Amino acid sequence: MSLSASELCERYAARVYHFASMVAGSDLEAEDLAQSALERALRGLPHFDNRKGDVEAWLWRIVVNVARDAGRAAARRQRLWERLVQLRPGWTSNDDIPLGISNERLVEAIRTLTPRQRSVLALRFGADLDYGGVGAALGTSSGAAAVATHRALIALRRKLLEDTR
Repeated sequence: MSLSASELCERYAARVYHFASMVAGSDLEAEDLAQSALERALRGLPHFDNRKGDVEAWLWRIVVNVARDAGRAAARRQRLWERLVQLRPGWTSNDDIPLGISNERLVEAIRTLTPRQRSVLALRFGADLDYGGVGAALGTSSGAAAVATHRALIALRRKLLEDTR
């Protein structure tokens, strides 16, 4: 039995959202996760061969993978935030920069940095490379990558502080 895009959405969208709401941190994150999962499924639907498996099992693998990817991205953002907090001892959730900073605001602030600073942060926290990996990608030493990361974090923190005033 072949499934159309509209049938897939009608049949599974509510269940995908319910799953997402249980694993996401907020309703907005759940909506994003469910939408991403359904988009990925719809893009892959023409290539799904129902002779090789159950469409529902295939869909849930996609949903779980999207949720896992979102969790990894959230963990990377959390590590970045923790590094920013370390740059100024004593910051808490009640200080200058709220701990609940949105992903959009963080990305917007990163985009204001120089291309090298953006690259360093993207390699360190987006690609989750260690300083050796960042240095190798940029053609420099791991020590230089650590210094560049520290400076990029300071610039990002400064930008975020400017935005809160």
